[in-house]
Amino acid sequence: MVAMACLLLLGSLFLSLSANAVQEPWRIRDASCPDYRTYSTRRHSPITNGPLRLPFQRPLAECRTFVSSDVERVITEVKSRISDVDLAQLFENCFPNTLDTTVRWHLPGRAPQSFIVTGDINAEWIRDSTNQLSPYLPLVKNDSTLRNLIVGAIHTQAEFITSSPYCNAFQPPALSRLKPSSNDQSDSVNPPYDPALVFECKYELDSLASFLNLANMFFEQTGDSSFVSQDPYFMEAIKNVIQVLDEQALTTYDDKGNDRRNWYTFQRQTNVGTETLALHGAGNPTNLNTSLIRSAFRPSDDATILQFFIPANAFMAVELKRSKKLLAAAGYGKLADDLYTRGEKIEQGVWEHGVYENRNFGKVFAYEVDGYGSVINMDDANLPSLLSLPLLGFVDASNEVYQNTRRMLLSKAGNPYFLKGPDFAGIGGPHIGVRYAWPMSLLVLIRTSDDDAEITAALELVKKTTGGLGLMHESVNVRQARDYTRSWFAWCNSEFGKTILDLAVRKPHLVFGTGAEAYSITT
Repeated sequence: MVAMACLLLLGSLFLSLSANAVQEPWRIRDASCPDYRTYSTRRHSPITNGPLRLPFQRPLAECRTFVSSDVERVITEVKSRISDVDLAQLFENCFPNTLDTTVRWHLPGRAPQSFIVTGDINAEWIRDSTNQLSPYLPLVKNDSTLRNLIVGAIHTQAEFITSSPYCNAFQPPALSRLKPSSNDQSDSVNPPYDPALVFECKYELDSLASFLNLANMFFEQTGDSSFVSQDPYFMEAIKNVIQVLDEQALTTYDDKGNDRRNWYTFQRQTNVGTETLALHGAGNPTNLNTSLIRSAFRPSDDATILQFFIPANAFMAVELKRSKKLLAAAGYGKLADDLYTRGEKIEQGVWEHGVYENRNFGKVFAYEVDGYGSVINMDDANLPSLLSLPLLGFVDASNEVYQNTRRMLLSKAGNPYFLKGPDFAGIGGPHIGVRYAWPMSLLVLIRTSDDDAEITAALELVKKTTGGLGLMHESVNVRQARDYTRSWFAWCNSEFGKTILDLAVRKPHLVFGTGAEAYSITT
């Protein structure tokens, strides 16, 4: 612990010296700007003349938290070509929402820092921030300010994982001088954490995969691995990821049948079952010899039932293998090979233990397993999900097992959290309840579909469920679309922007009109 404290202190000093060589911490938003939590609940002019009469929901220019000239260019180009004025307004509102509203702090320089909140909660989730920033990655080659922001986000995530690799959500970095906030919970967690640094400490395997994902995406777009050596935390964070994988590969019983205590335990004083773990915080038992990794919580922040959570294992397998190129380029060839081998083993475990024969749908992916033959049959809207497996790069969308799984997940008979009502339909999850589907699930459906009719129907549903506010929400009541949760949810806004850009390239006729040419984001 003393060594870790020294590392963090030296890292902060390095960043401080680097920052002082450039300028003071960068901020654009002034105290007179309205709180976007309130601003996002009201309609603002101009209003479209389309049937939905959607409002313009971007903050005033002087109140936006980050500005990218290339993002503004893309908004102008794409909006001008979208034939549906309401859809065009949604794109303009949603695509820049992360930059407009959630860059709570950015420190430019040689080793930048960026603190990206999820929206209406003043904390950074590693998973959320990666997904929030992902639509902008194709632009980092030509936009130096955006490039610096993304590198800063990688550095900040690395600092978080260096200090508390089991935790999922974090307070503002000390250098930001922003006030930390409380999650108003009473948790007993091992290993312990500092609440001045950590907002919440739910161990989610996908969170660590998301850290690798952001770094891998940046490297693949730029070919630049210099951020690895310039970051005082990055390689220490990689070591911590490996340590967690090793610890969470250990199962409930050893090969002699003796039980062993999980390295990670979590208990919360709550009357909500998904907010705490069984067996004194260790979670339900897992079996030997699967090569899978435990995950105590899902990307919804709900507790897993069976701790071999298949979507996160698939995601981790992909990102470990992808990391080989980045780490080899940065001069860590032996480690690069080790991560690739680890990814292969986890991938093999998913196929061996995460696929089962469903009596109605054939061979399908399980949502969770325990290595004893038990299966949780469902999907949740939050990413990574089973529906999103092609987007993760784990499997091609045409794969027979995936197609069987997809049919199962998008049917009431196959997925207990596929919800359908008179106003909306989609996948939800236990986080909000059985009346609320998540628009995010339909955005994933669109990006994993090649069927024009299916895509068009899903896009129409999403477009009509903003509660008249022109922004994506966390979830929507399938029986009453104006009943929703979270008016300001930047992750889903980014997913919408990403979805429109995907269609603009892959199926331009669906958003630009018949005969339209594909859009190129980099020209």
